[in-house]
Amino acid sequence: MKRALFSAGLALALVVASSSAAWADVATVSEQNLTEIVELQPGVSAEEMAEAISDFAAEDGLTEEEASEIVLAELRHQEVLAEEEAAEAGLPGGEMGTMSVGKGANKLPAATRKGDLFYTPNTIKTGHVGIFHSKTYIVESIPGTKVQKIHHRNRLVYKNAVMQYVKTTQAKRDSAADWANSRVGKDKYSANFATNRKTGHTGAKNCSKLVWSAYLLKSGLDIDSDKGAGVYPRDIRNSSHTVSYKTLKW
Repeated sequence: MKRALFSAGLALALVVASSSAAWADVATVSEQNLTEIVELQPGVSAEEMAEAISDFAAEDGLTEEEASEIVLAELRHQEVLAEEEAAEAGLPGGEMGTMSVGKGANKLPAATRKGDLFYTPNTIKTGHVGIFHSKTYIVESIPGTKVQKIHHRNRLVYKNAVMQYVKTTQAKRDSAADWANSRVGKDKYSANFATNRKTGHTGAKNCSKLVWSAYLLKSGLDIDSDKGAGVYPRDIRNSSHTVSYKTLKW
């Protein structure tokens, strides 16, 4: 039912009049679309978003306007889901790309196995996801630092957080967790969720890109539930390849 929220309902494309190189690069994307995308995806400049949309369009054989509409539909959908989730979990308001991971109410429990995942609602409207490198240590990507490894008790989560496993062999779960761990201290944070499926597996990344890449590379599973331009934390939580074994209600 929520898939209907992906209907973009976009206005006619406007010709971009700015003389900047960034706007010139995306002359086929309406200014209205790009402006709204940047508003819904803070932390990424108009120039960076324009380039990302152009790359996405070229890779998938789309016009840049078509690519921008796909990106915008996903961002709008995440906005709606975030509002619903915040109401259920009692969260304060936040922005799509801002983070206060760690300001939740309770400590994350230990995992059942290496390679398990956790998802938590957060004031960042995308939510947050991470992977267990062992039953007691998690690997995650958060703003302001490179990919990090911390004890599970140091990650605070909100009501309705879930613990999950991925439906694959333990050997592949181990490999995925080890790959994520190999990025600790190396990969900086990227605020771009909108087209993160299209970026490299190494280099700057956000939380869902880290977990998605780990399982794609080491198990061959695409744990993005909707296979859009961006893989968001909720896409991983909702994947047919992930199974929730604990929901944290408190």
